[in-house]
Amino acid sequence: MAGEVSHVVYAARMLTHLQGKVQGPSYWAGTLFPDIRHLGIITRRHTHIADVTLSSLAGNNDFLTGMRVHAWIDSTREKFLRDQNIKENLPWHPFVPHALKLVEDELLYEHFDDWNLIHRTLSNVFDEELHYVHDREKITTWHSILQRYFKEKPTDQSRKQLDMDIGLSESSADEVNSVVKSLQEDKRTLKLVHSFLKYLEQTLQ
Repeated sequence: MAGEVSHVVYAARMLTHLQGKVQGPSYWAGTLFPDIRHLGIITRRHTHIADVTLSSLAGNNDFLTGMRVHAWIDSTREKFLRDQNIKENLPWHPFVPHALKLVEDELLYEHFDDWNLIHRTLSNVFDEELHYVHDREKITTWHSILQRYFKEKPTDQSRKQLDMDIGLSESSADEVNSVVKSLQEDKRTLKLVHSFLKYLEQTLQ
């Protein structure tokens, strides 16, 4: 599963493949909605569409297309990392999968140049979100968490805040940052992130 910044960056890459099938900002809301599950109000099974392929990315509307893109990115990235044997090729710790997402977010943040667009999109609650989660306040909370996280390139402080927002204890969030630091200092991490980005772009050709 990719991190939230990375989902935006990868979703932007997918627009070329979608060839004009996306028309509005609800695409970005759909791309970011599935991980609302981190708030414990809905299961992953209900927000991550199964068996999405490149030929079935387009949904009935932009929001659903965004959700389908999110699911495809997650499954594609998961397979890529599994093939790269990250358990053997990175310093291992139970928090490595999560910490790797956060490192990836920091490395990719500047690959997207209109975070204001995302902020504006998240200032709205979409009907499609309410179809899955009937509590508007919970959706607004998720949007606010994302807006805060997207405000600047991820830092130790913003990562810690995100982790605590999604339910980690302060001590666990501090430990995640420690694992993030160890990954940042390992050249294999940078290579892995760039390799997946290259793999994604080659897959979309």
